[in-house]
Amino acid sequence: MYEFYAPTKVLFGDGCLAEASPRLKEMRATNVLIVSGRSKTASLQGFRELCIGLDASGIRYVHFGEVSADPDTSLVDKGTEVYRAQHCDAIIGFGGGSPIDCAKGIAASVAEGRSIRDFVGTGLVFTKPVPPLIAIPTTAGTGTEVTNAAVFTVVDESGRRSKKGTSSQFYFPKLAIVDPVLHLSMPPSLTAATGMDALTHAIEAYVSRFNTPISDMYCLESIRLIGRSLRSACHISEGAKAMQSRRDMALSATLAGVALSEAGLGMVHGFAHAVGALAGIPHGLANAIILPFVMQSLIPDAKGRLSDIGQALTAKDNISPEESVRAICQLGHDIGIPENLEAAGVSPSYFEDILSDALSYRRRKASPRAFTDEELRELLERAFHGAPQQ
Repeated sequence: MYEFYAPTKVLFGDGCLAEASPRLKEMRATNVLIVSGRSKTASLQGFRELCIGLDASGIRYVHFGEVSADPDTSLVDKGTEVYRAQHCDAIIGFGGGSPIDCAKGIAASVAEGRSIRDFVGTGLVFTKPVPPLIAIPTTAGTGTEVTNAAVFTVVDESGRRSKKGTSSQFYFPKLAIVDPVLHLSMPPSLTAATGMDALTHAIEAYVSRFNTPISDMYCLESIRLIGRSLRSACHISEGAKAMQSRRDMALSATLAGVALSEAGLGMVHGFAHAVGALAGIPHGLANAIILPFVMQSLIPDAKGRLSDIGQALTAKDNISPEESVRAICQLGHDIGIPENLEAAGVSPSYFEDILSDALSYRRRKASPRAFTDEELRELLERAFHGAPQQ
């Protein structure tokens, strides 16, 4: 027996951003909190179009544009205060995974009447429906626009940072507006990292012990689209092929988001969360580096599924598990992913802290291999200094 639950309505297509205001009107929203990053978001044409549409529809809005990568819980608290002080009645998460996750945290905090920190890593569960939440991704990676999960950084009393995932049925946005046109402004490095993030989600959900026939379908189609279009999305910036590549990558990220909510993730994320929190490496890049090392270690336990992944990624038949791992490595090489963590600038001084976080990763049991602590130590050592397939 298995369960499938994907309640988010998805609008997908070139220019569908224009639907944001009409859909908010249908939700009876009158005063919206827009949560975005603090870098270039406000200067994007898409952001301006969103605001113009809201103005034309008579919907007031407040812009909370302070989100940095991997938002910490205090930032979520600050956004919650803005929502309450401005008497908002709906939330838009606009940008990459961090702003949308922050919007989810704000929505949950508003509903529960308490800090998001009370729920991160504590076992306390969310119990109340959140205000209307719309997710508008401008990157093709996290899939958080359709997931039941959000990740936040927790800073303890000593100042040590750690990334902790939370999940709830109430985290599913009411509406996801996936407009590939918004992704055209992504530079190649960001396209590469976010694309490999989506690939990691699809692969980990596919090999997860909790996979289902429905999640498998989403995973394999996501992997197929990434194999077809990630290279061109990184290297071609204009013309019909560039636009089609962006469509493929936008859809692949959303499909992988649905899959990960059903089947869960694995030890790539167990390591990558800590690498991001401690060393400041972008999440998608950390996933991209660690992915082939973990996949190689899973060969004895997931041969058939790894072969399926390679076939979907390469569009070739009869791919062995080893060839699948090589295909992942080659894709990373072609789009500029460093060979290992050391090459990405991660200091070995973080090794023990990264390992400690990974050993306590809450989704460790989803892995098809029951890694021992010593096996995870050896895996991390290879990811720091080695190369897959060596």
